[in-house]
Amino acid sequence: MKAISIKQPWVHAILHEGKDIENRSWQRKFRGWVAIHASQSPRVGARFPRGCGKVPALKTLDCSAICGVARVVNIVTTSRSKWFYRPDDGSINYGWVLSNVKRLKKPIPCHGALGLWDVPPGVLHAIKRQLPRFNLDS
Repeated sequence: MKAISIKQPWVHAILHEGKDIENRSWQRKFRGWVAIHASQSPRVGARFPRGCGKVPALKTLDCSAICGVARVVNIVTTSRSKWFYRPDDGSINYGWVLSNVKRLKKPIPCHGALGLWDVPPGVLHAIKRQLPRFNLDS
Protein backbone atom coordinates (compact mmCIF):
# COMPACT_ATOMS: atom_id res chain seq x y z
CA MET A 1 0.00 0.00 0.00
CA LYS A 2 1.18 3.50 -0.81
CA ALA A 3 1.04 6.42 1.63
CA ILE A 4 1.13 10.18 1.31
CA SER A 5 2.34 12.55 4.01
CA ILE A 6 0.13 15.56 4.62
CA LYS A 7 0.55 18.33 7.15
CA GLN A 8 -2.00 18.92 9.88
CA PRO A 9 -4.61 20.42 9.98
CA TRP A 10 -5.22 19.11 6.44
CA VAL A 11 -5.31 15.49 7.66
CA HIS A 12 -7.95 16.54 10.19
CA ALA A 13 -9.89 18.24 7.37
CA ILE A 14 -9.81 15.06 5.26
CA LEU A 15 -10.97 12.88 8.16
CA HIS A 16 -13.50 15.24 9.80
CA GLU A 17 -14.40 18.17 7.53
CA GLY A 18 -15.07 16.47 4.19
CA LYS A 19 -11.86 17.66 2.46
CA ASP A 20 -12.21 15.76 -0.80
CA ILE A 21 -9.13 17.10 -2.61
CA GLU A 22 -5.47 16.88 -1.63
CA ASN A 23 -3.51 19.58 -3.45
CA ARG A 24 -0.10 18.75 -4.89
CA SER A 25 2.35 20.38 -7.27
CA TRP A 26 3.05 16.99 -8.86
CA GLN A 27 1.00 14.38 -10.67
CA ARG A 28 1.10 10.60 -10.76
CA LYS A 29 -0.89 7.95 -12.61
CA PHE A 30 -1.65 6.40 -9.22
CA ARG A 31 -5.24 5.43 -8.40
CA GLY A 32 -6.37 3.29 -5.48
CA TRP A 33 -6.09 3.12 -1.70
CA VAL A 34 -3.60 5.39 -0.01
CA ALA A 35 -2.71 5.67 3.67
CA ILE A 36 -3.09 9.21 5.03
CA HIS A 37 0.01 10.09 7.05
CA ALA A 38 0.11 13.16 9.29
CA SER A 39 3.53 14.77 8.87
CA GLN A 40 5.75 15.54 11.82
CA SER A 41 5.41 19.31 11.38
CA PRO A 42 1.99 21.01 11.10
CA ARG A 43 1.12 23.94 8.82
CA VAL A 44 1.02 26.92 11.16
CA GLY A 45 -1.52 29.56 10.13
CA ALA A 46 -3.65 27.27 7.94
CA ARG A 47 -7.24 28.34 7.35
CA PHE A 48 -10.20 26.25 6.24
CA PRO A 49 -12.52 27.51 3.48
CA ARG A 50 -15.62 29.47 4.44
CA GLY A 51 -18.42 27.25 5.70
CA CYS A 52 -16.11 24.64 7.23
CA GLY A 53 -15.40 24.05 10.87
CA LYS A 54 -12.79 25.94 12.83
CA VAL A 55 -9.16 24.83 12.54
CA PRO A 56 -8.41 22.92 15.76
CA ALA A 57 -5.44 23.75 17.95
CA LEU A 58 -2.47 22.12 16.26
CA LYS A 59 -1.16 20.70 19.55
CA THR A 60 -4.32 18.57 19.79
CA LEU A 61 -3.77 16.85 16.42
CA ASP A 62 -1.86 13.66 15.74
CA CYS A 63 1.47 13.98 13.93
CA SER A 64 4.02 11.43 12.65
CA ALA A 65 1.28 8.82 12.29
CA ILE A 66 -0.98 7.08 9.79
CA CYS A 67 -4.42 8.45 10.70
CA GLY A 68 -6.66 6.99 8.00
CA VAL A 69 -7.00 5.73 4.45
CA ALA A 70 -8.72 7.05 1.33
CA ARG A 71 -9.15 6.02 -2.26
CA VAL A 72 -7.56 8.27 -4.90
CA VAL A 73 -10.12 8.18 -7.72
CA ASN A 74 -8.73 10.89 -9.99
CA ILE A 75 -6.13 13.64 -10.29
CA VAL A 76 -7.48 16.87 -11.77
CA THR A 77 -6.26 20.34 -12.68
CA THR A 78 -9.63 22.04 -12.12
CA SER A 79 -12.37 21.40 -9.61
CA ARG A 80 -15.37 23.12 -8.05
CA SER A 81 -14.44 21.69 -4.65
CA LYS A 82 -13.96 24.41 -2.04
CA TRP A 83 -10.81 22.53 -1.04
CA PHE A 84 -9.16 22.87 -4.48
CA TYR A 85 -6.27 25.34 -4.46
CA ARG A 86 -5.98 27.77 -7.36
CA PRO A 87 -2.45 29.25 -7.47
CA ASP A 88 -2.28 33.01 -8.07
CA ASP A 89 0.94 32.69 -10.04
CA GLY A 90 -0.60 30.68 -12.89
CA SER A 91 1.19 27.45 -12.01
CA ILE A 92 -0.66 24.13 -12.22
CA ASN A 93 -2.13 22.53 -9.14
CA TYR A 94 -2.98 18.84 -9.17
CA GLY A 95 -6.01 17.97 -7.06
CA TRP A 96 -5.95 14.38 -5.88
CA VAL A 97 -9.65 13.50 -5.61
CA LEU A 98 -10.32 11.43 -2.48
CA SER A 99 -13.25 9.14 -1.74
CA ASN A 100 -14.12 6.38 0.73
CA VAL A 101 -12.20 8.13 3.51
CA LYS A 102 -11.86 5.96 6.62
CA ARG A 103 -10.44 7.25 9.88
CA LEU A 104 -8.41 4.91 12.06
CA LYS A 105 -9.64 4.64 15.65
CA LYS A 106 -6.06 4.72 16.85
CA PRO A 107 -3.41 6.50 14.73
CA ILE A 108 -0.36 4.34 14.03
CA PRO A 109 3.01 5.99 14.69
CA CYS A 110 5.11 5.98 11.54
CA HIS A 111 7.83 8.04 9.87
CA GLY A 112 6.76 9.63 6.60
CA ALA A 113 8.54 10.53 3.38
CA LEU A 114 8.21 12.83 0.40
CA GLY A 115 6.09 11.78 -2.57
CA LEU A 116 4.20 8.50 -2.57
CA TRP A 117 5.91 5.95 -0.38
CA ASP A 118 5.40 2.34 0.64
CA VAL A 119 3.79 1.63 4.01
CA PRO A 120 6.06 -0.68 6.04
CA PRO A 121 4.64 -4.23 6.35
CA GLY A 122 4.07 -4.03 10.12
CA VAL A 123 2.21 -0.73 9.79
CA LEU A 124 0.11 -2.11 6.92
CA HIS A 125 -0.84 -5.08 9.10
CA ALA A 126 -1.90 -2.68 11.88
CA ILE A 127 -4.02 -0.66 9.41
CA LYS A 128 -5.74 -3.82 8.17
CA ARG A 129 -6.47 -4.89 11.77
CA GLN A 130 -8.32 -1.61 12.33
CA LEU A 131 -10.20 -1.81 9.01
CA PRO A 132 -10.93 -5.55 8.59
CA ARG A 133 -13.97 -5.05 6.33
CA PHE A 134 -12.05 -3.19 3.64
CA ASN A 135 -10.06 -4.79 0.86
CA LEU A 136 -7.16 -2.34 0.84
CA ASP A 137 -5.28 -4.42 -1.72
CA SER A 138 -7.48 -3.38 -4.65
